[in-house]
Amino acid sequence: MSFLKALFGPSRDEIWRQLSREVDGQFHEGGFFGQSAVQARTGDWIITLDTHTQSTGNVHQTFTRLRAPYFNPEGFRFEIYRASLFTELGKALGMQDIHVGHPRFDDEFVIKANAPERVWRLFDNPRIRELIDAQPRIHLSVQGHEGWFSKFHAGMDELHFRAQEVIKDLAQLRSLFDLFAEVLQELCHDGSGYEDDVRIHMRRLRAPGGRIEDTYVLWDGNKPRRDAAAALGGLGNAAAVPALASVLWDEDAPLRALAIEALAEIGDRDAVGHLIPLLGDMREAEGRAIQGRVAEALGRLGEEELAETLLAALEGDFARLRARGGEYRAEIIAALAGAIEGAAGVDAARALAEIHAMEALPRLREVLRSYRVPEVVERAVTDTIRKLEARAALPRAAAAADFEVDTLPRAARDPGPDTATLPRGARESAG
Repeated sequence: MSFLKALFGPSRDEIWRQLSREVDGQFHEGGFFGQSAVQARTGDWIITLDTHTQSTGNVHQTFTRLRAPYFNPEGFRFEIYRASLFTELGKALGMQDIHVGHPRFDDEFVIKANAPERVWRLFDNPRIRELIDAQPRIHLSVQGHEGWFSKFHAGMDELHFRAQEVIKDLAQLRSLFDLFAEVLQELCHDGSGYEDDVRIHMRRLRAPGGRIEDTYVLWDGNKPRRDAAAALGGLGNAAAVPALASVLWDEDAPLRALAIEALAEIGDRDAVGHLIPLLGDMREAEGRAIQGRVAEALGRLGEEELAETLLAALEGDFARLRARGGEYRAEIIAALAGAIEGAAGVDAARALAEIHAMEALPRLREVLRSYRVPEVVERAVTDTIRKLEARAALPRAAAAADFEVDTLPRAARDPGPDTATLPRGARESAG
Protein backbone atom coordinates (compact mmCIF):
# COMPACT_ATOMS: atom_id res chain seq x y z
CA MET A 1 0.00 0.00 0.00
CA SER A 2 1.43 3.38 -1.00
CA PHE A 3 2.10 6.13 1.50
CA LEU A 4 -0.63 8.38 -0.03
CA LYS A 5 -3.20 5.60 0.02
CA ALA A 6 -2.37 4.85 3.64
CA LEU A 7 -2.72 8.55 4.45
CA PHE A 8 -5.88 9.41 2.49
CA GLY A 9 -7.54 6.03 1.97
CA PRO A 10 -8.81 4.61 -1.34
CA SER A 11 -9.21 7.07 -4.20
CA ARG A 12 -12.56 8.17 -5.55
CA ASP A 13 -12.09 6.06 -8.69
CA GLU A 14 -11.35 2.94 -6.65
CA ILE A 15 -14.51 3.40 -4.61
CA TRP A 16 -16.59 4.21 -7.66
CA ARG A 17 -15.31 1.16 -9.55
CA GLN A 18 -16.38 -1.01 -6.65
CA LEU A 19 -19.75 0.74 -6.57
CA SER A 20 -20.30 0.06 -10.28
CA ARG A 21 -19.84 -3.65 -9.61
CA GLU A 22 -22.27 -3.62 -6.69
CA VAL A 23 -25.02 -1.83 -8.61
CA ASP A 24 -24.39 -3.91 -11.76
CA GLY A 25 -23.41 -0.74 -13.58
CA GLN A 26 -20.58 0.64 -15.67
CA PHE A 27 -17.59 2.70 -14.58
CA HIS A 28 -16.49 5.42 -17.03
CA GLU A 29 -12.81 6.23 -16.68
CA GLY A 30 -12.28 9.99 -16.69
CA GLY A 31 -8.52 10.02 -17.11
CA PHE A 32 -6.21 12.71 -15.81
CA PHE A 33 -8.32 15.68 -16.95
CA GLY A 34 -11.60 13.88 -17.58
CA GLN A 35 -14.60 13.23 -15.38
CA SER A 36 -15.18 9.73 -14.03
CA ALA A 37 -18.73 8.47 -13.69
CA VAL A 38 -20.81 5.45 -12.70
CA GLN A 39 -23.97 4.54 -14.60
CA ALA A 40 -26.53 1.87 -13.80
CA ARG A 41 -29.92 1.02 -15.24
CA THR A 42 -32.88 0.48 -12.95
CA GLY A 43 -36.21 -0.29 -14.57
CA ASP A 44 -36.76 2.15 -17.42
CA TRP A 45 -34.17 4.66 -16.21
CA ILE A 46 -30.44 5.30 -16.28
CA ILE A 47 -28.87 6.70 -13.08
CA THR A 48 -25.62 8.63 -13.56
CA LEU A 49 -23.19 9.48 -10.74
CA ASP A 50 -20.47 12.04 -11.48
CA THR A 51 -18.98 15.27 -10.17
CA HIS A 52 -19.65 18.83 -11.23
CA THR A 53 -17.46 21.88 -10.59
CA GLN A 54 -19.10 25.26 -10.10
CA SER A 55 -17.00 28.41 -10.28
CA THR A 56 -17.79 31.81 -8.77
CA GLY A 57 -14.97 34.23 -9.38
CA ASN A 58 -11.81 32.54 -8.12
CA VAL A 59 -13.73 30.07 -5.95
CA HIS A 60 -14.20 26.57 -7.36
CA GLN A 61 -16.58 24.18 -5.63
CA THR A 62 -16.96 20.50 -6.58
CA PHE A 63 -20.29 18.76 -6.11
CA THR A 64 -21.20 15.09 -6.26
CA ARG A 65 -24.39 14.65 -8.24
CA LEU A 66 -26.76 11.89 -9.33
CA ARG A 67 -29.12 12.36 -12.26
CA ALA A 68 -31.87 10.30 -13.85
CA PRO A 69 -34.13 11.64 -16.65
CA TYR A 70 -37.69 10.34 -16.58
CA PHE A 71 -41.05 10.98 -18.25
CA ASN A 72 -43.03 13.46 -16.16
CA PRO A 73 -46.00 14.64 -18.26
CA GLU A 74 -47.88 15.83 -15.14
CA GLY A 75 -45.04 18.27 -14.34
CA PHE A 76 -44.84 17.23 -10.68
CA ARG A 77 -41.92 18.98 -8.96
CA PHE A 78 -40.55 18.66 -5.45
CA GLU A 79 -37.45 19.57 -3.46
CA ILE A 80 -36.23 18.18 -0.12
CA TYR A 81 -33.28 19.09 2.09
CA ARG A 82 -32.40 18.99 5.76
CA ALA A 83 -33.73 21.74 8.02
CA SER A 84 -31.15 24.18 9.37
CA LEU A 85 -30.84 27.39 11.38
CA PHE A 86 -31.99 29.28 8.29
CA THR A 87 -35.13 27.22 7.70
CA GLU A 88 -37.43 29.45 9.77
CA LEU A 89 -36.06 32.53 7.98
CA GLY A 90 -36.89 30.90 4.68
CA LYS A 91 -40.44 30.25 5.80
CA ALA A 92 -40.77 33.86 6.93
CA LEU A 93 -39.74 34.93 3.44
CA GLY A 94 -42.60 32.94 1.92
CA MET A 95 -41.06 29.51 1.30
CA GLN A 96 -43.75 26.79 1.43
CA ASP A 97 -42.95 23.86 3.73
CA ILE A 98 -45.21 20.85 3.15
CA HIS A 99 -45.75 18.48 6.07
CA VAL A 100 -46.22 14.85 5.06
CA GLY A 101 -47.69 13.53 8.31
CA HIS A 102 -44.60 11.89 9.84
CA PRO A 103 -43.63 14.18 12.74
CA ARG A 104 -39.90 13.45 13.09
CA PHE A 105 -39.43 13.53 9.32
CA ASP A 106 -41.37 16.80 9.08
CA ASP A 107 -39.18 18.32 11.81
CA GLU A 108 -35.87 17.34 10.22
CA PHE A 109 -36.56 18.06 6.53
CA VAL A 110 -37.91 20.90 4.43
CA ILE A 111 -40.12 19.72 1.56
CA LYS A 112 -41.43 21.96 -1.20
CA ALA A 113 -43.69 20.77 -4.02
CA ASN A 114 -46.27 21.97 -6.53
CA ALA A 115 -48.74 19.14 -5.76
CA PRO A 116 -49.13 18.36 -2.03
CA GLU A 117 -51.16 15.18 -2.59
CA ARG A 118 -48.40 13.71 -4.77
CA VAL A 119 -45.70 14.57 -2.26
CA TRP A 120 -47.77 12.99 0.53
CA ARG A 121 -47.93 9.72 -1.43
CA LEU A 122 -44.22 9.88 -2.27
CA PHE A 123 -43.06 10.32 1.31
CA ASP A 124 -45.60 7.95 2.73
CA ASN A 125 -43.25 5.26 1.42
CA PRO A 126 -41.25 4.18 4.53
CA ARG A 127 -38.30 2.95 2.46
CA ILE A 128 -37.90 6.39 0.84
CA ARG A 129 -37.99 8.11 4.23
CA GLU A 130 -35.43 5.64 5.60
CA LEU A 131 -33.01 6.15 2.68
CA ILE A 132 -33.31 9.95 2.88
CA ASP A 133 -32.77 9.89 6.63
CA ALA A 134 -29.56 7.88 6.09
CA GLN A 135 -27.98 10.73 4.10
CA PRO A 136 -25.93 13.16 6.23
CA ARG A 137 -26.49 15.89 3.64
CA ILE A 138 -29.18 15.79 0.98
CA HIS A 139 -30.61 18.04 -1.68
CA LEU A 140 -32.97 15.98 -3.82
CA SER A 141 -35.27 17.59 -6.38
CA VAL A 142 -36.95 17.33 -9.75
CA GLN A 143 -35.39 19.68 -12.29
CA GLY A 144 -37.15 20.81 -15.45
CA HIS A 145 -35.47 21.00 -18.85
CA GLU A 146 -37.47 23.50 -20.86
CA GLY A 147 -36.11 25.91 -23.43
CA TRP A 148 -34.71 26.04 -26.94
CA PHE A 149 -31.39 24.43 -26.08
CA SER A 150 -32.68 21.54 -24.00
CA LYS A 151 -31.70 18.06 -25.16
CA PHE A 152 -34.71 16.61 -23.37
CA HIS A 153 -38.00 15.68 -25.01
CA ALA A 154 -41.25 17.41 -24.07
CA GLY A 155 -42.61 16.05 -20.81
CA MET A 156 -39.23 14.87 -19.52
CA ASP A 157 -37.60 16.07 -16.31
CA GLU A 158 -34.68 14.89 -14.20
CA LEU A 159 -34.47 13.50 -10.68
CA HIS A 160 -31.41 15.28 -9.29
CA PHE A 161 -29.23 14.95 -6.17
CA ARG A 162 -26.22 17.03 -5.25
CA ALA A 163 -23.85 17.31 -2.30
CA GLN A 164 -21.15 19.93 -1.79
CA GLU A 165 -18.27 17.44 -1.63
CA VAL A 166 -16.76 14.47 -3.44
CA ILE A 167 -18.48 11.45 -1.87
CA LYS A 168 -16.20 8.44 -1.42
CA ASP A 169 -18.24 6.55 1.17
CA LEU A 170 -19.29 3.33 -0.55
CA ALA A 171 -22.27 2.66 1.73
CA GLN A 172 -23.57 6.21 1.26
CA LEU A 173 -23.24 5.99 -2.53
CA ARG A 174 -24.98 2.63 -2.63
CA SER A 175 -27.76 4.08 -0.50
CA LEU A 176 -28.16 6.95 -2.98
CA PHE A 177 -28.59 4.53 -5.89
CA ASP A 178 -31.20 2.64 -3.89
CA LEU A 179 -32.97 5.92 -3.10
CA PHE A 180 -33.13 6.89 -6.77
CA ALA A 181 -34.50 3.48 -7.75
CA GLU A 182 -37.22 3.71 -5.09
CA VAL A 183 -38.21 7.31 -5.87
CA LEU A 184 -38.37 6.67 -9.65
CA GLN A 185 -40.53 3.61 -9.08
CA GLU A 186 -42.88 5.68 -6.92
CA LEU A 187 -42.99 8.67 -9.29
CA CYS A 188 -43.63 6.69 -12.47
CA HIS A 189 -45.28 3.46 -11.34
CA ASP A 190 -47.03 4.49 -8.13
CA GLY A 191 -44.61 2.32 -6.21
CA SER A 192 -46.26 -0.89 -7.38
CA GLY A 193 -45.29 -3.76 -9.62
CA TYR A 194 -46.59 -3.00 -13.08
CA GLU A 195 -46.42 -6.30 -14.95
CA ASP A 196 -50.24 -6.60 -15.02
CA ASP A 197 -51.11 -2.89 -14.90
CA VAL A 198 -52.47 -1.77 -18.29
CA ARG A 199 -52.53 1.88 -17.25
CA ILE A 200 -48.83 1.94 -16.38
CA HIS A 201 -47.82 0.14 -19.59
CA MET A 202 -49.76 2.72 -21.60
CA ARG A 203 -47.83 5.46 -19.79
CA ARG A 204 -44.54 3.69 -20.63
CA LEU A 205 -45.62 3.50 -24.27
CA ARG A 206 -46.29 7.25 -24.39
CA ALA A 207 -42.81 8.09 -23.07
CA PRO A 208 -40.32 9.45 -25.62
CA GLY A 209 -38.08 7.04 -27.49
CA GLY A 210 -34.60 7.62 -28.81
CA ARG A 211 -31.51 8.59 -26.84
CA ILE A 212 -30.34 11.62 -24.90
CA GLU A 213 -26.58 11.99 -24.69
CA ASP A 214 -24.38 14.35 -22.78
CA THR A 215 -20.94 13.04 -21.94
CA TYR A 216 -22.73 9.71 -21.53
CA VAL A 217 -26.08 8.25 -22.60
CA LEU A 218 -28.60 9.66 -20.13
CA TRP A 219 -31.80 8.24 -21.63
CA ASP A 220 -32.46 5.32 -23.95
CA GLY A 221 -36.19 5.07 -24.35
CA ASN A 222 -36.83 2.52 -27.10
CA LYS A 223 -36.53 -0.71 -25.11
CA PRO A 224 -39.02 0.30 -22.37
CA ARG A 225 -41.57 1.30 -25.01
CA ARG A 226 -41.12 -1.98 -26.89
CA ASP A 227 -41.50 -3.92 -23.66
CA ALA A 228 -44.70 -1.98 -22.93
CA ALA A 229 -46.19 -2.77 -26.36
CA ALA A 230 -45.46 -6.47 -25.96
CA ALA A 231 -46.91 -6.47 -22.45
CA LEU A 232 -50.12 -4.76 -23.59
CA GLY A 233 -50.63 -7.39 -26.26
CA GLY A 234 -50.24 -10.14 -23.68
CA LEU A 235 -52.70 -8.50 -21.29
CA GLY A 236 -55.37 -8.35 -24.01
CA ASN A 237 -57.20 -5.29 -22.67
CA ALA A 238 -59.08 -3.27 -25.32
CA ALA A 239 -58.43 -0.06 -23.36
CA ALA A 240 -54.88 -0.18 -24.76
CA VAL A 241 -55.96 0.06 -28.43
CA PRO A 242 -55.71 3.88 -28.74
CA ALA A 243 -52.27 3.92 -27.08
CA LEU A 244 -50.97 1.18 -29.38
CA ALA A 245 -52.51 2.88 -32.43
CA SER A 246 -50.63 6.08 -31.54
CA VAL A 247 -47.26 4.41 -32.21
CA LEU A 248 -48.14 2.63 -35.46
CA TRP A 249 -46.25 5.31 -37.44
CA ASP A 250 -43.41 5.74 -34.96
CA GLU A 251 -39.83 6.10 -36.19
CA ASP A 252 -38.83 3.03 -34.14
CA ALA A 253 -39.55 0.18 -36.57
CA PRO A 254 -39.41 -2.66 -33.98
CA LEU A 255 -41.91 -0.76 -31.83
CA ARG A 256 -44.30 -0.50 -34.78
CA ALA A 257 -44.02 -4.24 -35.41
CA LEU A 258 -44.75 -5.00 -31.76
CA ALA A 259 -47.74 -2.62 -31.73
CA ILE A 260 -49.24 -4.34 -34.79
CA GLU A 261 -48.81 -7.75 -33.16
CA ALA A 262 -50.28 -6.45 -29.89
CA LEU A 263 -53.40 -5.12 -31.63
CA ALA A 264 -53.89 -8.50 -33.29
CA GLU A 265 -53.48 -10.26 -29.93
CA ILE A 266 -56.00 -7.99 -28.23
CA GLY A 267 -58.50 -8.78 -31.00
CA ASP A 268 -60.64 -5.67 -30.64
CA ARG A 269 -62.45 -4.50 -33.81
CA ASP A 270 -61.63 -0.87 -33.10
CA ALA A 271 -58.07 -1.63 -34.25
CA VAL A 272 -59.15 -2.35 -37.85
CA GLY A 273 -59.47 1.27 -38.93
CA HIS A 274 -56.06 2.10 -37.45
CA LEU A 275 -54.34 -0.78 -39.26
CA ILE A 276 -55.75 -0.45 -42.79
CA PRO A 277 -53.70 2.65 -43.80
CA LEU A 278 -50.51 0.69 -43.07
CA LEU A 279 -51.29 -1.73 -45.90
CA GLY A 280 -49.67 0.89 -48.13
CA ASP A 281 -46.45 0.90 -46.09
CA MET A 282 -43.74 -0.98 -47.97
CA ARG A 283 -41.02 -0.49 -45.35
CA GLU A 284 -39.57 -3.28 -43.25
CA ALA A 285 -39.52 -3.83 -39.50
CA GLU A 286 -37.45 -6.58 -37.93
CA GLY A 287 -36.72 -8.16 -41.33
CA ARG A 288 -40.33 -8.32 -42.51
CA ALA A 289 -42.51 -5.90 -44.48
CA ILE A 290 -44.95 -3.82 -42.43
CA GLN A 291 -47.55 -4.50 -45.11
CA GLY A 292 -47.38 -8.26 -44.56
CA ARG A 293 -47.58 -7.87 -40.78
CA VAL A 294 -50.68 -5.69 -41.12
CA ALA A 295 -52.38 -8.07 -43.56
CA GLU A 296 -51.87 -10.92 -41.11
CA ALA A 297 -53.19 -8.82 -38.20
CA LEU A 298 -56.29 -7.84 -40.18
CA GLY A 299 -56.90 -11.50 -40.97
CA ARG A 300 -56.84 -12.31 -37.25
CA LEU A 301 -59.34 -9.48 -36.71
CA GLY A 302 -61.76 -10.97 -39.28
CA GLU A 303 -60.84 -8.70 -42.20
CA GLU A 304 -58.84 -11.10 -44.36
CA GLU A 305 -60.99 -10.35 -47.43
CA LEU A 306 -60.43 -6.60 -47.04
CA ALA A 307 -56.67 -7.06 -46.80
CA GLU A 308 -56.59 -9.37 -49.83
CA THR A 309 -58.71 -6.92 -51.83
CA LEU A 310 -56.39 -4.02 -51.13
CA LEU A 311 -53.23 -6.03 -51.76
CA ALA A 312 -54.69 -7.23 -55.07
CA ALA A 313 -55.38 -3.61 -56.07
CA LEU A 314 -51.75 -2.74 -55.36
CA GLU A 315 -50.85 -5.43 -57.89
CA GLY A 316 -53.21 -4.05 -60.57
CA ASP A 317 -56.36 -6.11 -59.89
CA PHE A 318 -59.12 -3.59 -59.14
CA ALA A 319 -62.25 -5.73 -59.60
CA ARG A 320 -62.90 -6.53 -55.93
CA LEU A 321 -61.94 -3.02 -54.88
CA ARG A 322 -64.55 -1.49 -57.23
CA ALA A 323 -67.19 -3.87 -55.85
CA ARG A 324 -66.61 -2.92 -52.22
CA GLY A 325 -69.08 -0.78 -50.34
CA GLY A 326 -68.23 2.39 -48.47
CA GLU A 327 -67.02 0.81 -45.22
CA TYR A 328 -63.49 1.95 -44.32
CA ARG A 329 -63.33 4.06 -47.48
CA ALA A 330 -61.21 6.81 -45.89
CA GLU A 331 -58.75 4.25 -44.51
CA ILE A 332 -58.50 2.44 -47.87
CA ILE A 333 -57.81 5.72 -49.65
CA ALA A 334 -55.12 6.52 -47.08
CA ALA A 335 -53.46 3.14 -47.72
CA LEU A 336 -53.48 3.65 -51.50
CA ALA A 337 -52.19 7.22 -51.20
CA GLY A 338 -49.42 6.05 -48.90
CA ALA A 339 -48.35 3.36 -51.38
CA ILE A 340 -47.76 5.84 -54.21
CA GLU A 341 -44.19 6.48 -53.05
CA GLY A 342 -43.37 2.77 -53.04
CA ALA A 343 -42.86 0.07 -55.62
CA ALA A 344 -46.63 -0.18 -56.26
CA GLY A 345 -46.97 3.54 -56.98
CA VAL A 346 -48.48 3.16 -60.47
CA ASP A 347 -51.15 0.68 -59.40
CA ALA A 348 -51.91 2.68 -56.25
CA ALA A 349 -52.58 5.80 -58.33
CA ARG A 350 -54.73 3.88 -60.81
CA ALA A 351 -56.70 2.30 -57.95
CA LEU A 352 -57.58 5.76 -56.61
CA ALA A 353 -59.00 6.65 -60.03
CA GLU A 354 -60.96 3.38 -60.15
CA ILE A 355 -62.81 4.14 -56.89
CA HIS A 356 -63.28 7.84 -57.80
CA ALA A 357 -61.31 8.97 -54.75
CA MET A 358 -61.74 12.72 -55.08
CA GLU A 359 -60.73 12.92 -51.41
CA ALA A 360 -57.20 11.98 -52.48
CA LEU A 361 -56.68 14.95 -54.84
CA PRO A 362 -54.79 17.10 -52.28
CA ARG A 363 -52.45 14.21 -51.52
CA LEU A 364 -51.87 13.46 -55.21
CA ARG A 365 -51.02 17.08 -55.95
CA GLU A 366 -48.67 17.09 -52.97
CA VAL A 367 -46.88 14.04 -54.39
CA LEU A 368 -46.21 15.86 -57.65
CA ARG A 369 -44.99 18.98 -55.83
CA SER A 370 -42.99 17.49 -53.01
CA TYR A 371 -41.65 14.10 -53.95
CA ARG A 372 -39.26 12.91 -56.59
CA VAL A 373 -41.14 9.90 -57.92
CA PRO A 374 -40.15 7.87 -61.00
CA GLU A 375 -41.42 9.22 -64.28
CA VAL A 376 -43.80 6.31 -64.77
CA VAL A 377 -45.39 6.97 -61.38
CA GLU A 378 -45.55 10.69 -62.10
CA ARG A 379 -47.47 9.97 -65.31
CA ALA A 380 -49.89 7.67 -63.45
CA VAL A 381 -50.48 10.27 -60.74
CA THR A 382 -51.00 13.02 -63.33
CA ASP A 383 -53.50 10.83 -65.21
CA THR A 384 -55.38 10.04 -61.98
CA ILE A 385 -55.57 13.73 -61.08
CA ARG A 386 -56.96 14.50 -64.57
CA LYS A 387 -59.64 11.81 -64.26
CA LEU A 388 -60.66 12.82 -60.77
CA GLU A 389 -60.81 16.53 -61.64
CA ALA A 390 -62.93 15.76 -64.70
CA ARG A 391 -65.31 13.72 -62.58
CA ALA A 392 -65.47 16.45 -59.95
CA ALA A 393 -66.46 18.95 -62.67
CA LEU A 394 -69.47 16.89 -63.84
CA PRO A 395 -72.91 18.34 -62.99
CA ARG A 396 -74.52 16.50 -60.12
CA ALA A 397 -78.16 15.71 -59.59
CA ALA A 398 -79.65 17.97 -56.97
CA ALA A 399 -80.43 16.35 -53.67
CA ALA A 400 -84.06 15.72 -52.86
CA ALA A 401 -83.80 18.17 -50.01
CA ASP A 402 -83.19 20.94 -52.57
CA PHE A 403 -86.92 20.97 -53.47
CA GLU A 404 -89.87 22.03 -51.37
CA VAL A 405 -92.49 19.27 -51.61
CA ASP A 406 -95.38 21.72 -51.98
CA THR A 407 -93.85 23.15 -55.18
CA LEU A 408 -93.93 19.82 -57.06
CA PRO A 409 -96.82 18.87 -59.42
CA ARG A 410 -99.58 17.05 -57.57
CA ALA A 411 -102.21 14.59 -58.78
CA ALA A 412 -105.75 16.01 -58.78
CA ARG A 413 -106.94 13.55 -56.16
CA ASP A 414 -104.07 14.26 -53.79
CA PRO A 415 -104.84 16.60 -50.90
CA GLY A 416 -103.66 20.12 -51.57
CA PRO A 417 -102.35 22.76 -49.23
CA ASP A 418 -104.48 23.91 -46.31
CA THR A 419 -106.99 26.31 -47.99
CA ALA A 420 -107.65 28.07 -44.73
CA THR A 421 -104.41 29.89 -45.20
CA LEU A 422 -105.20 31.17 -48.76
CA PRO A 423 -106.34 34.80 -49.46
CA ARG A 424 -110.10 35.21 -49.51
CA GLY A 425 -112.12 36.63 -52.40
CA ALA A 426 -113.61 40.08 -52.00
CA ARG A 427 -117.20 38.68 -51.88
CA GLU A 428 -116.48 36.19 -49.12
CA SER A 429 -118.01 36.88 -45.79
CA ALA A 430 -115.59 38.40 -43.32
CA GLY A 431 -117.55 36.76 -40.52
